[in-house]
Amino acid sequence: IKEDNTKNYILIIDEINRGNISKIFGELITLIEPSKRVGADEEIRLKLPYSGDDFGVPSNLYIIGTMNTADRSIALMDTALRRRFHFEEMMPDSELLKDIVVDGVNIKELLETINKRIEYLYDRDHTIGHAYFMSLKDEKLKDKKSELDNIFKNKIIPLLQEYFYDDWEKIRLVLSDNQKEENYQFIKAKNYDIKSLFGDKNSDLLDIDEIPKIYEINKEA
Repeated sequence: IKEDNTKNYILIIDEINRGNISKIFGELITLIEPSKRVGADEEIRLKLPYSGDDFGVPSNLYIIGTMNTADRSIALMDTALRRRFHFEEMMPDSELLKDIVVDGVNIKELLETINKRIEYLYDRDHTIGHAYFMSLKDEKLKDKKSELDNIFKNKIIPLLQEYFYDDWEKIRLVLSDNQKEENYQFIKAKNYDIKSLFGDKNSDLLDIDEIPKIYEINKEA
């Protein structure tokens, strides 16, 4: 407080909305308010139960809490947090991918297009972050095509499955998975022989028009 060259300190709490706020902060929830900090007009200090020392929060301590807005628990977030924190939205930044082209595919345009489709079919909180594709910026990475394949196979498609609850038609819309040749489709419909599956005698009991299409990820694609 007495020095003019006091350094700033930052405390980062990841996934803050998932925690029990009363256990994370306790009495600190009041002390972190700007008007209650040490040196402020309404300064408050507490006496620590074990040492008996006075304790206050200085003005050079900044607290950053991160959260994912796609997580529905944000709707149940503690009111004390909403009142004491400044909220800043951080959406996917496709500009960080503007120089990446893999096998003729512009990754910046790819992410922007996918996210526009997700925003239309679902909502903007579930758009895909640029972090999934940042590994493609590694100059030491020799086979970027394989890395892009891996990103879609093990990250993007499973994430879309979770978003759309295995609604494969919407997943295919997001991926523009409308190639005529099956070998180039991300997701393909399974082919069933109805007669052999249920038997000739039972096939007439099936309503052919209501039989749902069963999809699977095309590993060959």
